[in-house]
Amino acid sequence: MGFTAASMLARVESLEKLSYAKVTRLRLGDGQRKVEVEIPDRVLAEAGLTPGEGDLLEVEVRKELGDTRDWDIVMRGEVYLKRSNPPRVYVSLWGLQLVLEDPEALKNFDIGDKLYLFIRAKK
Repeated sequence: MGFTAASMLARVESLEKLSYAKVTRLRLGDGQRKVEVEIPDRVLAEAGLTPGEGDLLEVEVRKELGDTRDWDIVMRGEVYLKRSNPPRVYVSLWGLQLVLEDPEALKNFDIGDKLYLFIRAKK
């Protein structure tokens, strides 16, 4: 974890299809930290991603957009809630939800921060 970014190589722990919204909720983890993110099925299809349980994905959350060329998915959102037990940061991705369960994210990201989520398949 950096001061303005959270990055991890995460395993897909579970997927949940939210058929009423054509959205997939991915639950990812690296053994210590967890990420839960809702991604429209159309975005996954356009990115050519078909994640399954056990697959590895590279995930990064940062305050600056920077270079996006090497990433399959980039989404922008805003921190709207923080909880300390367990340490969670909640981010609205234009109506979709991103949850970071990580003590470093709790320290480094504040309510109102604009964040960028980057996801790519582990190559």
